[in-house]
Amino acid sequence: MKFRNLVAAAGIAVMSATASFAAVIDLGFSLDGSGSVGSSNFNTVKTALSTALGSIPTDPAGNQYRVAVTQFGSSNSTIWGPMVVTAGNIGALQTAVSTATYQNGSSTQTASAINYLYNLFNNAGGLSDLTMFNITTDGRPCCQSNAQALAEAAALAAHNNGVDGISFEGVGSGLTATDLANMAKLAGLGTAGNAANGMVVDVNSIPNPLTTGFVIKVDDFADYEAAIAAKLQKVITAPVPLPAGLPLLLVGIGAFGLVRRKAAA
Repeated sequence: MKFRNLVAAAGIAVMSATASFAAVIDLGFSLDGSGSVGSSNFNTVKTALSTALGSIPTDPAGNQYRVAVTQFGSSNSTIWGPMVVTAGNIGALQTAVSTATYQNGSSTQTASAINYLYNLFNNAGGLSDLTMFNITTDGRPCCQSNAQALAEAAALAAHNNGVDGISFEGVGSGLTATDLANMAKLAGLGTAGNAANGMVVDVNSIPNPLTTGFVIKVDDFADYEAAIAAKLQKVITAPVPLPAGLPLLLVGIGAFGLVRRKAAA
């Protein structure tokens, strides 16, 4: 085969691989089940999340979404997963979330929620191509000594161990500007390893969850449904980075071409 034909064939193969690349994406959701939330508000949250999860794509030829849903407070519990969502089990996922039992915990241990999600995925075969955590809470890290510092350490450790993004919904009027700013620090550490990367946004200005940590300010629980639906759509439509080996393949093709040109000269 002539070199130009070889390069053309390789280029077509690379474009084909790029077009057909499908990732496995971990989505971890943790719901605040502390006493301050209350059973009525928890029911609102779990129903809204259940509905939003119905929008996860289940095309076997596209990106695959491995989902876990947990609840945190003074302890953690698993509601679902981690399990790849398919057309055959998405209904069971939604039912598991919508029928979850409210924990009514005595504290809001955000650090524990982050660590629990990480361990849940890591112990289920390790993290996938991309891993993003979503935490819904009505309060700041609470009732532990140095609770904010513990949460920051957990978020940074998750990032350093392969988690690609952490984001929050901060729900309710009880959250102060300082509470939201501290939550944004956790998101920044968990997404970019830098507290300054995190930001407070509204439902209409959600950034790319793979590049920017953020907390959505949600005024009350009645508005949570719109917030989690918009968040999940942003996650699903975020551009997926190409596999690390693909740029090396392109470099290899270029280097091979340079060698052939030098040989011809």
